[in-house]
Formats: sequence, structure tokens, C-alpha cells
Amino acid sequence: MTISPRLGLKLMRDRRVPIRSKLIALGIGAATVAGIEFLQLPAEGIMAALLPFVGVAGDLAVDGAEAVVGPFVIATLLLPKIAPFDVVNQIRAEADRRTA
Repeated sequence: MTISPRLGLKLMRDRRVPIRSKLIALGIGAATVAGIEFLQLPAEGIMAALLPFVGVAGDLAVDGAEAVVGPFVIATLLLPKIAPFDVVNQIRAEADRRTA
């Protein structure tokens, strides 16, 4: 099976996918982004020290974007694996019928 961000986005929008599956995917995404942010702390400190104003402002802007977009992107990649198999197959078949 391939990773399909479009399928994950369709699953995220679809009401047949349980909210619990969506929240689990978003939680895993948030935890992943938090782990990445934690590992970036030393590099961000050096950047802020070398470029006092630009480094801090740029760091805050990038961190804010990562905190919002990152969990959602990871969730759309994971949702086809977390959602119920029959719902995923049903949505995949509907998408195939529309393209054919």
C-alpha cells in the first residue's frame, strides 16, 4: 500500500470515519511535532544568539506554522492506517469511481 495524502484528507472530512480515529491521528501528529521541536531546541538557541532579532522572530514564525500544519499533515498520512478498514476501502472505491 502506498501513502496517499489525498485519501487521508478525504477520510479526515468524511463523517463515516469515527471521531476517535481522527483524534488519535491528530494526537500522534501533535506528539511527533512536539518531539521534533524538542530536538530542535539547541539549534534554535544558537540561531537566536547569533541573530538576536531576526533569529527569534523567524523561529517563532516557523514554530507557529509547524505547530498548526505539522500535526494535520501527519494525521492525513496516518489516518488511512488508523481508520476502520471497511470505511477506508469504501471511500477509496468512491474516489476511484469518480476518477474513472
